[in-house]
Amino acid sequence: MIGALRLAISSRISDKDDFKHILITSDKDDSKVLIYPDSHGNIIYKHNGKESQILTAEIPELVEKLARSGYHHLTCECWSGIMQIDIPSEKRGKLKINYSQPTSLPDLGEDKNLIDIDEASELLEAMEILNSEGHMTDNMRRKYVQVDSFIKLVYPLLKKSSQQKKVKILDCGTGKSYLSFAMNYFLREKMRRSCHFYCVDTNSELLEKCRRIKNQLNYDNMEFRVSSIMGYTPPEKVDIVCSLHACDTATDEAIAKAIKLDAPFLLVVPCCQHEIIDQLKEHPLKAIARHGVYKARLADLLTDAMRTLVLEVAGYKVSVSEYVSPIYTPKNIMIQAERIQNKNPMAMKQYIDLKSTFGDISMKLEDMLRDFFSNQI
Repeated sequence: MIGALRLAISSRISDKDDFKHILITSDKDDSKVLIYPDSHGNIIYKHNGKESQILTAEIPELVEKLARSGYHHLTCECWSGIMQIDIPSEKRGKLKINYSQPTSLPDLGEDKNLIDIDEASELLEAMEILNSEGHMTDNMRRKYVQVDSFIKLVYPLLKKSSQQKKVKILDCGTGKSYLSFAMNYFLREKMRRSCHFYCVDTNSELLEKCRRIKNQLNYDNMEFRVSSIMGYTPPEKVDIVCSLHACDTATDEAIAKAIKLDAPFLLVVPCCQHEIIDQLKEHPLKAIARHGVYKARLADLLTDAMRTLVLEVAGYKVSVSEYVSPIYTPKNIMIQAERIQNKNPMAMKQYIDLKSTFGDISMKLEDMLRDFFSNQI
């Protein structure tokens, strides 16, 4: 019986991103024991008003001792669900273990915000989307809608995996990490999913601010790394690579990183495509591109079309959509990709033909993936 108890406890506390707390109550009186991680990741043991710091590995043994002294009701709450154990007082009795998972999922109505302003006020104030009086400026409201709309497209992807599976997300060019903070809140608080975020950017000052917000919110499942996107490799396989308005070729880095990591899903909203515009010289649409505005829009279109084809070459099924109304941002095109197969030779031919049509234009994305595509591009 004790062995089964240790095994049950160990299985729930092994994932520090998922574990919330253990509450143990006594048959004899109203005495309670609480075991939980604090904001610094330390494990706190609270009994009879006294607190002490313990190691995670010590928890099963402590629970065993409490069970022998009359503590027979245990609740282990994790982000992914709740385990309740009734421990029999007889040595030969069997544990009664009930495990419950969240059953209610957020409403995805078209006009429904997934990040409710009232419920998530602490989060939104920490992110400075809400000011100290609880109000939003017009600029912050646009950012709020962009982030909320982005998460609406992530939500269906999460439903494709088991509730028990931890979701690992790489946010490329994270900046102020609006997206990751909001997504973390949504996954943990609303979907009750265990998750871990790797947030990468070259701006050390911004990331230091993000770390302060992380500590303020007790989001110990988030890491902020000062690095280029291509220069960073997460320590474990990620499920989703995302990027919201990573400027110019940083979006290409996010795409290349997703392909190199063989990520199941990629969602990127490009921004400031400058790489191709100066290469548009001899091509069939030259009469249109002689106007600066048209030329810029053509360059944006070609850049994202080439990115889409490269993803298809790598075996991704790609969809492109306006993820939010242009009144919230003119950079509102999302490229969403799901890995479904190996390389796609037809997409490769289309990519080469498109390059040739517009004067053999090139992208840094090609160099980033040169080894992967074995010099085919």
